[in-house]
Amino acid sequence: MSFWNYRVVKTIRKGKPVYGIYEVYYGADGKIENWTEEPVLPYGENMDELREDVFYFLKAFQLPVLELREKDGKEELVEVKEKQEVNLGHYFEFLDRTFVAMEYLHQFLGCHPVLRKEKRLREIYQKVEELMAKLYQEAGQLEFEAGGDQD
Repeated sequence: MSFWNYRVVKTIRKGKPVYGIYEVYYGADGKIENWTEEPVLPYGENMDELREDVFYFLKAFQLPVLELREKDGKEELVEVKEKQEVNLGHYFEFLDRTFVAMEYLHQFLGCHPVLRKEKRLREIYQKVEELMAKLYQEAGQLEFEAGGDQD
């Protein structure tokens, strides 16, 4: 089944790299088949649709950046292997942000009256809470392995 999503795409304009959000279309095999000619703007016929579109724009940042390149006279999008330095402070920051996210989940969802009333939602929420705790533990382990727990 073919599908599309938003992706961050790096292009070269006037000799300089620029980034934009593009709609990228994939074939049934998951390979990129096409993309918009220019970056797209968030759009909605009402505020809720616009907010949802912005949400999907932000999800594009979770995926690798694509770069527009030319190969054998044909344009293609390829994943950019940008090397982003990760230092010890990044591990601590991720660990801290995971904890903050866990607290927000608990405060705004975990204590919500609908969650207390609806067993199905509570069961799903408990799985999310367990996965967040696992994420926190794994992040802590990686920080330790990177040398973050040295005295």
